[in-house]
Amino acid sequence: MDFSIGRGGSELVIDCSSSDLKIAVGNYNPKSGNIMIDTIGIIPLETDAINDGAIADSFGIVMAVKHAIARLGIRNKSCIITTEGAFVHTRDLELPIAKEEQLKDMVKYEVIGQGTNRDLSIDYIVYGTTKDAETNADKLKIRATAIPTDTIKDYREFLKEMELQPTALDMNPNAVRKLFSQGIINGNVNITQSTLLLIELASRTTTVTVLDKGFPVLSRRLQFGHSNIRQVADSVKKLQGTNQQSSLARRLSITTTDAAASVPIEDIDVWNETVANTPALQSAVNAYFKSLVDAVSRTAQFSISKYHIDTISTCFLYGSGAGYKKIDKELSRQLGTQVEILKTLSTVSGPKNFELYQFINCCGALIRKD
Repeated sequence: MDFSIGRGGSELVIDCSSSDLKIAVGNYNPKSGNIMIDTIGIIPLETDAINDGAIADSFGIVMAVKHAIARLGIRNKSCIITTEGAFVHTRDLELPIAKEEQLKDMVKYEVIGQGTNRDLSIDYIVYGTTKDAETNADKLKIRATAIPTDTIKDYREFLKEMELQPTALDMNPNAVRKLFSQGIINGNVNITQSTLLLIELASRTTTVTVLDKGFPVLSRRLQFGHSNIRQVADSVKKLQGTNQQSSLARRLSITTTDAAASVPIEDIDVWNETVANTPALQSAVNAYFKSLVDAVSRTAQFSISKYHIDTISTCFLYGSGAGYKKIDKELSRQLGTQVEILKTLSTVSGPKNFELYQFINCCGALIRKD
């Protein structure tokens, strides 16, 4: 599933879902199922440069990306965008078996028939079959995704301004689905034999995905993130008069007004015993974990009940928030279950400084086989 234009070999992919914009160059081998990442970069933008997946400051982003591409020596012109936002509409459908053209019409009717005045581009995958409860007839299990055509146009123009050629527009949930269809996580967890929780910790949103033996049966994107922890840590730093540079800025040697003033995420310890020494930070951390634990617990309980899946064995964290010191340890303590940072996947390899948890969406978007 992608809103695409063509296929290629090594390609540039940009994760535009948040203001910590990620770029990577790599390729996907359809025979082996492996992904090789050659070049990576994280570009810290102004806070509102990208708002819920929508480009709010096109000029600023274009300049920042051009600068990063030049600094990293990236020469690729074909580019895949992956993103996510409230503009994405996803539905799971059960439809009668039909020819491809008829199926397209049925999917379109089911999605657009819900009522909208916007022009939508619709794509879908068939991921299984089931039996009709009343007639016992075979039906197809379909996951359909629709996004406004004007959003696609905006991203086309965005790439055009950077003198890049659009290859595909992917959605993060779809990228995650493709990436975690197989493989071994952290050297010992077989995806196809396990029921797992994948938790993306972004600055303004949190996405919880229930992965059952290689298929995401449920994904929930929640409107809270870890940005307040970072803001409080920055305020504490200013009061203490310290002068540190953002870890993101250090990686690319890029600085912005906000980035230069920020405490590196990996320097912020969120373990309960540590934050007890800083009341303001403790308050922000406690509020975040309260929302996080509640969201994870509710999603897990709902999934086990509705989809009759196995008990969830492990939670894996990725996204920018996974960089907080001891966040896996603290979440494990509060949930009472195993929590790990998503550090390796057997199907993905990268350069020496490659941190997989930051580039999950980029890696998945490189896979184009649907």
